[in-house]
Amino acid sequence: MNGPRCILIVLSIAVNCSVGGAIAWAQNLTDQWVEKAAGPLVEKRIADGLSVGYIEDEHYGMVHLGSASPAGKNANNLTVYEIGSISKVFTSLLLADAVVRGEIKLEAAADVANEAGIRLPSHDSTPITWADLSTHRSGLPRLPTNLPLTDFVNPYREYDSKKAAAFLSEYQLPRQPGDSQEYSNLGVSVLGYLVAQKAGKPYQQLLRERIAEPLRMTDCTVSLSSDQTKRLATPHNKVGSAASPWTFADLPGAGGIHATMRDMMRFAKAHLNPPTGTLGEAIELAWKQHSKADASAPAMGLGWMIARDGQTRWHNGQTGGFHAALFINRELKCAVVVLCNTAVSNEIDQLATQLILKAAGQEAKPEPSEASDGDSDKLAIDAALRKRLVGRYQLTPSFIFDVREDDGRLMVGITNQPTQEVYPDSPTKWSYRGVDATLEFKLTKTGPAKSLVLHQNGIQQTARRMK
Repeated sequence: MNGPRCILIVLSIAVNCSVGGAIAWAQNLTDQWVEKAAGPLVEKRIADGLSVGYIEDEHYGMVHLGSASPAGKNANNLTVYEIGSISKVFTSLLLADAVVRGEIKLEAAADVANEAGIRLPSHDSTPITWADLSTHRSGLPRLPTNLPLTDFVNPYREYDSKKAAAFLSEYQLPRQPGDSQEYSNLGVSVLGYLVAQKAGKPYQQLLRERIAEPLRMTDCTVSLSSDQTKRLATPHNKVGSAASPWTFADLPGAGGIHATMRDMMRFAKAHLNPPTGTLGEAIELAWKQHSKADASAPAMGLGWMIARDGQTRWHNGQTGGFHAALFINRELKCAVVVLCNTAVSNEIDQLATQLILKAAGQEAKPEPSEASDGDSDKLAIDAALRKRLVGRYQLTPSFIFDVREDDGRLMVGITNQPTQEVYPDSPTKWSYRGVDATLEFKLTKTGPAKSLVLHQNGIQQTARRMK
């Protein structure tokens, strides 16, 4: 997610599909080539561990590098990862499945009786449709303002459908649904909830029955069993800094799904060659373009981002300790999956792009994304300035920021929460990884910072330095 940060990079996927079919279907990717391309991420301690899967027509491979557990064991095909916002593709596929079954009309208002009492707002009598929610054209914000500001480690665990209903009952759309795109974790979370309510089943059960079981994705799930928990890769917000897994209340549709590399390879294969029956028809419906590219965003299928080549479908996703990327191109008969147990975005997305370019027979490396935040680590911050930020800042008597320096890194502890590293966007603005929150330190010409401002969910709150 991107609040969970699913960075919606407009990739200059220069996969313009201009390469000839004979070249595109040759075996361009090998395990050895993947190891050479991905290995530096582990060797340079950018990523703790990662799994890479690729498909080229009938040729495929799965490569695992680095560490996936505290014991230092490598990942394997059955290691479980959080896939973050790639969950949105699954939620939109559930929507497409409901449309194929005749349960929902895509362009109808997304209005269904539900236990939480969620009612979506309208603008000038124009309602939000099911398609609007899936293509991020609902007019809903990325995150609701009543998302609790007290948990940076596991930010969605207590945000449920009733809280969403309360927010939506008072929210006024700033524009007409369908007019433009604004990426919305809230919108897709509500979409998943409403599709499940329409089916009369919990989201996890619907996911299992309509996608996971038909595609033999045995570990594709929201809640983990005891066996799956043992196989969950250890999450990190940076190599050496363990993070916590994320959990969701009853709104997992935007970022709550877990899967293994074996699962994701089966998912990718099903999109290259859809099965017969209802699910295959749903895959085709979701694959189709449903919104055109415009000044606000790239073209989209249902849940899928469509690259500028018009052929490649992709999505990425990030939680507090994981990052994932998925690219599929039917014309080239190829797909790439990267699953990482470290919340680094730019490097993993660039690796996935590099692999899909290689599958297309192109050696060129992808250009850096303008919208990515992957360069924040490279911003040099003077040690003397970092020292001015160190201190304790009180937001409330029970919510105190404890800022300290540790070997050139700025670490922030919050009352009753684990200490986490923050990363510089500028000398005075430092952001968390995995949760969309920024700390802005207020400095005078000399001396320590007098206060810090927490920016999250469109809200600003000031914490004063404690003496």
